Amino acid sequence: MRHALIVLCALILNASLVERAWAAQACAWIVESVEDDGAHMFKLNLSVDAPTSVAVRFQGPGFTSASMGGDVIQLGPGDAKDVDSEGFDVSAGDDLHFDVRLFDHPLASLDEAKNPTRKPLATFAFHGKVGQDGRASPADLAKQCRPIG
Repeated sequence: MRHALIVLCALILNASLVERAWAAQACAWIVESVEDDGAHMFKLNLSVDAPTSVAVRFQGPGFTSASMGGDVIQLGPGDAKDVDSEGFDVSAGDDLHFDVRLFDHPLASLDEAKNPTRKPLATFAFHGKVGQDGRASPADLAKQCRPIG
């Protein structure tokens, strides 16, 4: 009986570890480019490892944008998708802080995007300074992955 109990506990522990290993995850990263007028464009990209529908809130220096009006973004495994972008001027030494939140429901308004009433599926934070070359360090905007849920 004791042996059977030990085996059962081992199986339950193994199942919980396998479940965590197979939990869906989302990844986010930001790609910076410089427009002809000198403005810097910051494009938010997402990818997932399981089919997922999300609403996105993208917040940064002086802006908050969101997929609103009942829209959700359909993401499939292995497909990176440019989901939002914002352009603005930056100078060497400027602080860059971007906050990305993924939700499992449409965001009804910008007020809800700024002050969500529900917990996000995943959150990502990108922080850095604009370098002397006038660009953000790619490491500060690099891909981050988080479990969904």
